[in-house]
This record gives sequence, C-alpha cells and structure tokens, in this order.
Amino acid sequence: MKESAKNSYGVSYDKLLKLMTDKGVKNCQLRDAIGLSKSTMAKLGRNGQVALSVLLAICEYLGCDFGDIVEAVPASKPAPYYTAYEKRYKKVYAAGAALWGHPPDDETLLKALSKWVDDNGLRGKRIIEFACGEGSCGIILSKLGCIYHGVDIAPSAVKKAKTVLAGHPYAAVTQLDMVNERPAGEYDAALDVMGFHMLVTDCDRQKYLKNVHASLRDGAPALFFRESYRADAYEGVVGSFDEWKQISGCDYDTPEEREVMGSGIKVSIPLVPARARTKDGYINEMAAAGFIVDDFVEMDINMQCPYSASVYAHKTKSCSH
Repeated sequence: MKESAKNSYGVSYDKLLKLMTDKGVKNCQLRDAIGLSKSTMAKLGRNGQVALSVLLAICEYLGCDFGDIVEAVPASKPAPYYTAYEKRYKKVYAAGAALWGHPPDDETLLKALSKWVDDNGLRGKRIIEFACGEGSCGIILSKLGCIYHGVDIAPSAVKKAKTVLAGHPYAAVTQLDMVNERPAGEYDAALDVMGFHMLVTDCDRQKYLKNVHASLRDGAPALFFRESYRADAYEGVVGSFDEWKQISGCDYDTPEEREVMGSGIKVSIPLVPARARTKDGYINEMAAAGFIVDDFVEMDINMQCPYSASVYAHKTKSCSH
C-alpha cells in the first residue's frame, strides 16, 4: 500500500472567533459552558486539530453548524514566532477589552515622549514608530505636532490604530513585517515602545535594527522605550526560536490567565516571545547596527514591562553591508 500523502490543508477557527464576537460570547464563557481544558483552548487559539466531539459541543452551545466555526485552508509556511502578538490582540478584543497595550494617558510615556520631542526639535518633523501597536504613541506624538507614521505586523493592532488616529490628519498607520520589510522614505526620528524585545533570535534583531537604521536620516534620534532588561540576562547567541524556548524554559503553547490592565476583564491569552538583554548587550547591538547610544535609563518597575530599560540613541552614518 502506498504511504498516504501529507495533508496540504489545515484548519482555521477564524470563523469561530468572529461568531463569538458577534454573539458577545467570551472565551471564558465558552470554556466553562462546555468544560474545555486549557490545552484544548490553546489548540483552538493556534488553529490546531481538536476532537470532533469538541466541535459538536461548540456548535450546540452557539446554535450553529460546522461551517460557521471551522474551515479547511491551504497549509502555508509557518508564521514568524513574533506574529503571536496578533493572537493576543484577537483574544483580548474577543473578551470585550477595548485596549491591550499602554494607554495614551500613560504619564511615564507621555512625559518621556514630550521631553524627547522637545530635546530633539521634532515638532513638525516626520517620526516613524516601529511595532506601533494600537496607536497610543501616535496620539501623543500627533498632539505634540509631529508627523506620525506607525507600522506593525499585527492586522488587529493596525486596524485599531487607524481607528483611534482617524481624527489626526498627519498620522498614518500601515501593516509591515519590520524584520523582513523596510518602510519607504526617510524619517527624522524613530520610536520603538516595547517592540524590539519581542525579537529573540540574533538574526532577527540584527535585521530589525538594520531596517530602523536605514529608515533614518543621518544624525536622527531613535528611542527604544521600555525594552525588557535584566542585569543577568542570557547573552549567548540565539539561533532559532526553538533554541530560545529551551534557553528560556517558557511554555508558549499554554495560555495564561491575565487581567487586561484597568478594565477588570480577565482573559486567557497566549504567552508571547520576549528576550531581555543586559545594558552592555543593548549597547553592543546598537553599535553594531550603526547607532551611538546617548543614554541608557533603567525604568521603575511597571505594569507594562516590569523590568525594563529605555535606550536613547542616534544614527551616525549609513552602514555598509
């Protein structure tokens, strides 16, 4: 007998997520009503295969048919590990929360950006924010009189950012894989808030910094704000995400129960990758990419990223690669 061919199709539960949102059903309600385990919820979250009995139970609870919650889709290349943030945004919004990331009235962020803009004369200048998330920094920078462009890989975050920035005529947001794609044009400054640390492999971090560097005019400032920092962080080479999972010991397949800050809403969300660096680790990375570090500030313990630091840098001259 011939060996059966490997399936070229997989499953997608995007329809289930949309149906739950339309019906106002939260993840915890579905889980408790049917008695689903955390591992089964995790499989649904990452489009894994679950038992037919689970799908039948979901259909019965939601009053729908199979085609309303699941579909067969052509298999594709695995998405980069850092797209896990999209799953987190979807989970949070499905739970009824309006915002996952830092709000535009975050006092520490507002104070830091205001000073950075004034110190570098950025009012009326073009600023690009990498990993812009839901657009909170775009609101702050727009109110400060900057011309803002945010880019992010997560479609849900981009959609949210476009909505909140709709009233600011000099603000724009586009979807972009900041590791493998480079934004067009040249900017007067670059901002990254809690984005750089989501890249865990040395190769991805190097490509990302290269793209940030290439997007700036010579001498332009760059601020990496609230990046994960540890004085004892692992400083060896990380060649792949699988290597990082072994090094960090993190279980990225099991969701964690978290409260969405300031909302009172609890949601089971996927653990997302993050890599802390030491002070020397950050400075060496920046230098290798063509930046000069002007200041390294250890942040107070905070809700967004408990142990973090901000790196203030500027571009010297174009690197030759």
